Amino acid sequence: MSNLQKWFLILALWVVILFLGFGFYWLQIRPAKIRKICSEEAGRLAAGVKSNFADMIKVNQAMYSDCLNRNGVER
Repeated sequence: MSNLQKWFLILALWVVILFLGFGFYWLQIRPAKIRKICSEEAGRLAAGVKSNFADMIKVNQAMYSDCLNRNGVER
């Protein structure tokens, strides 16, 4: 195996590692962070509703779904 082939394999390995790392972040970590942020935001907004508990839950669910849609995450 020539020196050029070894460097090509090393470079290809790093590209694969970076691609897999980015894919893991984009598909696992990013949606989890967005869900956490949306949950906190919906909870704050639903707490401001001055009516019964059922209305609070409906507002919370609607705000949570809206936040997920704005950030491009499916429920």
